[in-house]
Amino acid sequence: MARVTHVKKAQQRYRTVPVLDDEGKPKRTPVMRKDGTQKTTKRGTPIFMTVTMADKSQPLDPYTCDYCHKTIEVGTSFKHISPRSGPYGGHKRTRHERCPSWQVWEYSSSLSARLAQISHDFWQEIDGVESTDDVQGALDSAAEEIRSLAEEKREGASNIEEGFDHPTATSEELESVADELETWADDVSSADVPEPEACTECDGTHEVECPTCDGDGKVEDEDCEECDGSGTVDCEAGCDEDGMDIVGWRESLQDSLTIVDECPV
Repeated sequence: MARVTHVKKAQQRYRTVPVLDDEGKPKRTPVMRKDGTQKTTKRGTPIFMTVTMADKSQPLDPYTCDYCHKTIEVGTSFKHISPRSGPYGGHKRTRHERCPSWQVWEYSSSLSARLAQISHDFWQEIDGVESTDDVQGALDSAAEEIRSLAEEKREGASNIEEGFDHPTATSEELESVADELETWADDVSSADVPEPEACTECDGTHEVECPTCDGDGKVEDEDCEECDGSGTVDCEAGCDEDGMDIVGWRESLQDSLTIVDECPV
């Protein structure tokens, strides 16, 4: 993962220009090794580094947050990363401190990053499911994303074989990865989804004894305002309108659907 650097206060930036020597030429300084000798190229040419400075007559625009797309004003806190590879390799990315940090798939296209995104999206969708059909839909969606990755690996293997006009160790490895991903996708799609159970607080009736009147419907010989004299109130233990323990069921999914996080490659 790319290292996130936090900055308390953004400073005004200026264009960097070379420092000139007495003759008006860019000033250079030798690049030294730890042993005190100067570094050289493979051909033995000494390596120098141009000395630069900030030209305060040439201010640069402030950074822009790549999350909310608003300017990071001077004096405000922000964070930045500089991915070494992937679609943003070598480019600095900035965000306000208050904005969410980067997920790995936002700056990397590696297999591990994309698998992390599939897992993240699945659990985000599971968080608000109301029925087993919703869960199955989320599983099928995750499985399709996994199969898409498998297809990409097969295409990569095919391209390598066409280029060399024969299978290679790399192409065979990609084919093996594709096979494992497809098997995993089938396992994800066919995972057992537990059924919601009746709420233990109300036994599925969605009603519990009124705590204000202790279930008799009266408070000082008057109808209880909390339950309108009925002696019962709606169960608020986390069950749905049918008395099913929907909250507990969602929590149980975290344990029963770990297959989505168990990538074999």
